[in-house]
Amino acid sequence: MKRNIVIVEIVSTGFNYVEDVLARGYQPVVVEALYPGTEEDRAPFLEAQEIARQRLPEGTPCIRANKDYNVILEQVRKYNPIIVVAGSEFGVELATHLGSDLGLPSNPWSIISKMTRKNEMQQALADYGIRSIRGRVVHSVEEAEAFYKELNTTNTVIKRVRGAGTLGVHLCDGYDELMEAVRKELANSASDEHVGDILMQERIIGKEYIVNTVSCAGKHRLVSMGFYDKLHMNGSNIYNYMETVTRLGVGESAIVRYAYDVLDAIGIQYGPVHGEFMVDEKGPVLIEINCRPMGAGQTRQFLEKIYGQHETDSALDSYLDPVKFEQERLKPYRPPRKGIIKWFILPNDVTLESAPVLQLVRQLPSYCFGVFERLGREPFLTCTRDLETTGGAVYLVHDDERVVQEDCAFLHMLEMQYPEMLFNQIRTARPPHASRIPLEELMQEADCHGSTLVFSDTKTEFPGAVVVNSKGLSSAYDCYNNLLLDLTCPETFADTESIIQQIFMFLGKACEGGRVLVPKSTYCHLPYGATGMEILLRTRGLRIEAPVAGRGRMLIASV
Repeated sequence: MKRNIVIVEIVSTGFNYVEDVLARGYQPVVVEALYPGTEEDRAPFLEAQEIARQRLPEGTPCIRANKDYNVILEQVRKYNPIIVVAGSEFGVELATHLGSDLGLPSNPWSIISKMTRKNEMQQALADYGIRSIRGRVVHSVEEAEAFYKELNTTNTVIKRVRGAGTLGVHLCDGYDELMEAVRKELANSASDEHVGDILMQERIIGKEYIVNTVSCAGKHRLVSMGFYDKLHMNGSNIYNYMETVTRLGVGESAIVRYAYDVLDAIGIQYGPVHGEFMVDEKGPVLIEINCRPMGAGQTRQFLEKIYGQHETDSALDSYLDPVKFEQERLKPYRPPRKGIIKWFILPNDVTLESAPVLQLVRQLPSYCFGVFERLGREPFLTCTRDLETTGGAVYLVHDDERVVQEDCAFLHMLEMQYPEMLFNQIRTARPPHASRIPLEELMQEADCHGSTLVFSDTKTEFPGAVVVNSKGLSSAYDCYNNLLLDLTCPETFADTESIIQQIFMFLGKACEGGRVLVPKSTYCHLPYGATGMEILLRTRGLRIEAPVAGRGRMLIASV
């Protein structure tokens, strides 16, 4: 008979626990947690919870959320679990409570406030004698005004004492922004008891790092490290990307040492901790810890490619296999590959016509997978202000870290300068089309020799070339010396995403050293015209050739 492992909440990366438990020959038992906040706050989390539940293997026991802790305790007790783990931030308190009451290896219930309340985390650091952030729980505008004077800085942060992600977080510059944020969060707290207390802190400005650890009987192991890049726009600090640290740079070992001190100050004994730290001229300081695996929906396959292990599996070692945990703890930190999570920023509101981003990202050499949950369910996409309003995310990994960084920079350039190449806005008018140049003139001008494939939306024949339409494209031979893109009908471009998918398929038909010819009569229909076409050529990895004087009626690219 299989022994049971209880997982409290399986949204995001925490779902990896389910697969890891099964891989070790145990039975996962899922417990769903209650979510705090207003009804609007809870909506995305409840949706994620439902999606995760539908992904569970058939027959997996699932205990639904219940406000009565004793009911949950007795339901869990019947499964006689060997450990209880938290899969997400909202499962930490319940998992710790269950583990403590059932006498299982876990963090002591006595430190739960330090683990979950951001003000008490900081107080624990101060009591331990390491750097902390000045802050105070405020219950009124008057208390916030008084502490603002005491802090003697214009840079402040308002956040909920309990919260996840960017929920309820306000980065404030000056008195007016602070007061606006205080009033908003105090109103939310008054209308919904689950919002809880409001914390006001000094704002530390620097570079934000992530340090993920697992612990076994009070010994700590670094499992992954990275840093965030964020942009201040649309009235918020927006996530641009998260990049992994594969080799520690100057000063970065101090962040890891400080992270270990934080774990000791809090009293962490078992399991994973996701720590977020700000580094300024004074060194590292804790923003907050979350006693669960890092989020962002990272699959175990993605993590294994980057780090050579994945956090939930390593966390299970801390409970189930102390010998293996100690062996891994003493090994050098040597991630084999660079990884980046790139969140897509929508600079403005978009009434979505199509999403070329779905086709474009798949062509990048570092592409691993993408998540675009808003697409298809929300035709009107509001501009990005937080993680919930991004256009989606793409997960990049490659043996050559420069490839990952270049792909990320390329995507960021597109979203800022050419957003319609990613998220196509409904247009009231199409760009004017250009006159079609006879194919023989184009081929003579480009001095074409050898085999030639023409992709056309016009009924045409050309001696010495193979002409296909969209129906014959997929079955066409895949090793041509010349490719000529002859798409001239505006109707062909009615669905930008669809035609870009076909163009990428067409570009794959060229042999090594082959060329691609694109006349103005084709690229004029794309967003941004010639530039839009060059974006597609670059995405596919083709080399855009410099125009030759007197032969400028088309774009030419080489494989």
